[in-house]
Amino acid sequence: MLRDWAHALCIAVALTGCATTGSASSGAGRSTLADFGLSDVSGREIRLSELVAKQQMIYLDFWATWCGPCMAEMPQLERLYETYKDRGLVVLGISMDDPTTMGTVASYVHRNGLTFPVMIDMDSRVTSIYNSTRSAPYGVLIDRSGKIVDEHPGYSPGDETGLEAKIKEHL
Repeated sequence: MLRDWAHALCIAVALTGCATTGSASSGAGRSTLADFGLSDVSGREIRLSELVAKQQMIYLDFWATWCGPCMAEMPQLERLYETYKDRGLVVLGISMDDPTTMGTVASYVHRNGLTFPVMIDMDSRVTSIYNSTRSAPYGVLIDRSGKIVDEHPGYSPGDETGLEAKIKEHL
């Protein structure tokens, strides 16, 4: 009985949005973002706070070279980035590759002509903040005000249609 009451209270708090602090847990509607800086495969550092300050819409894509669904999703993300980058969309690919596979990330990016920034989260710091499930792929859509408006685990062909609708809604 006490456990049912506690469970109901947790749901009520989540639904009212009271738990939207700047904590390390992710969640759509969170009012503040944990800042991070990572270098892309070209060595250029990108800070989340700088993109938010420019009122960019940001899609964080957590992926890995060993992940089949990630590979299937990449051409779709590239298409969305090319279509909407002039309207303020930034796709940030965040590789979850470990030391044994991280050497293949840059060659994958170049071989597949990805034009959006791709970074390696070597210490899993960013992954632990925004992708607590550590699943791949995992997407987080951040609107121009810096609020998480959508999260999407996994990828199946056709998922990009829903993502594109959310991008259009928030651009």
